[in-house]
Amino acid sequence: MTYSYRRCLGRLLRQLCVGVVAVPMLCPQGQADEPPADRESILRRIEALEQRLRRLEAVEQRVEELESTTVLSEPETRVKQVEVWVDEAGVEHATQEPGTRRVVTYQRERVYRRQTINDKIEAALDDAAARTVQVGVDAAIVLQNVQQTNGSDARADGNTYQLASADLLFTAGLAKYTVFYADVVGLSGTPPDGEVEGLSLLNGYAARLREQNRLELREAWLMTELWSQRLTLVAGRLDLTNYFDGNAAANDETTQFISDALVNNPTLGLSENGAGLAAIFDPRNGFRLKAGYQQSSSTATNLSDSLFYLTEASYEWTPFDLGEGNYRIWYRTDNSSGKDQNAFGISMDQKLSSGLTLFARYGSAESESRRDHFYSGGLQFRADYAYNPEDAWGLGYSYYSLGPGDRERLAEAYYNLRISGKLQFSLILTHVSEDPAGSSKISYVVPGLRLQAGF
Repeated sequence: MTYSYRRCLGRLLRQLCVGVVAVPMLCPQGQADEPPADRESILRRIEALEQRLRRLEAVEQRVEELESTTVLSEPETRVKQVEVWVDEAGVEHATQEPGTRRVVTYQRERVYRRQTINDKIEAALDDAAARTVQVGVDAAIVLQNVQQTNGSDARADGNTYQLASADLLFTAGLAKYTVFYADVVGLSGTPPDGEVEGLSLLNGYAARLREQNRLELREAWLMTELWSQRLTLVAGRLDLTNYFDGNAAANDETTQFISDALVNNPTLGLSENGAGLAAIFDPRNGFRLKAGYQQSSSTATNLSDSLFYLTEASYEWTPFDLGEGNYRIWYRTDNSSGKDQNAFGISMDQKLSSGLTLFARYGSAESESRRDHFYSGGLQFRADYAYNPEDAWGLGYSYYSLGPGDRERLAEAYYNLRISGKLQFSLILTHVSEDPAGSSKISYVVPGLRLQAGF
């Protein structure tokens, strides 16, 4: 495209060298304008022609790049809507004719689409990933020490505990918007809860697991999305705490608070994972509705035994120009005690700024005597409030009161240092006071370390 412009520019320079005054215009046809009046006008003309030539060369280079990095895709079938006019005999016409009526129909066409080689490679990789089983690993080592600060001598005083956890995660795309997921977990070691004997666990890694030092299938379910991805159904072996009583600042023992009282609401009552189903309706307007059931006992002889039913409504909004907030209310019933018992609770997390989040929970559950009550709350700090932008730290407090009179007060602080994209290290400090009915109060300070890797 630029060869003619280069020849014109060369001819122009040769003419200037021999003193020719008339300078032709730079164009493929070789047409000339009026000769310039003096040498300065000639130089300005040359400068303008050089700028035009540089722009043309840039366009030529871009065209060459596109031609070298794009390919034609495989032929694709596309369906498009067209309008035709049909007469009484059923003959279709492209334009309106007397005695015809307009009909909307659809036509298929085979087309080729030009795309870059990079797009072609990425599409092939995505298609291959969707057809294969992907494996992930989530591993952690938790080290905790217990120091008694109040009460009569207890066997946990001065002891150190270590727990290692490894999750093997399997995912596979079975069809469009349909995924299979499995989580196989192995625990080894001794958490402090075997000797502290509190109302809630000081190490949330062992929550809803039955045995240590063996592999256990934590979850295995099939998820599909229907109704323009507004309705999600999950069925199989579930942990309903993944879908109910969520919280952005206090819901993950691997990177946030490690005490189970600050991970989930204990009045939910779920002790084990089991067979169940969850349905999530999200109309994409801030509201969400959830319903589900789960069996929470490995000794149940049929699906009707130890069955938990849960429902939850949540709303996401931004009040008072603060930040994103999530507000949830849930209700559950279960027959694990031999008769139906109910519980309800709330969970909220509200951003006060880009790096500060307030969270709180409340729960009330029916028991054999009076109702159980649970409260928790705290703050999570990120971004400008942390040493590194991707670090996080938090302060939390919980109070758990059982109907018979047992009480537990727990406070925890943690700092989660992100070493890399796959490795995190946390410092944890917990203080817990256990006040059993009819027995003396006892308190502990539990410092801890947590190393977590995910890949």
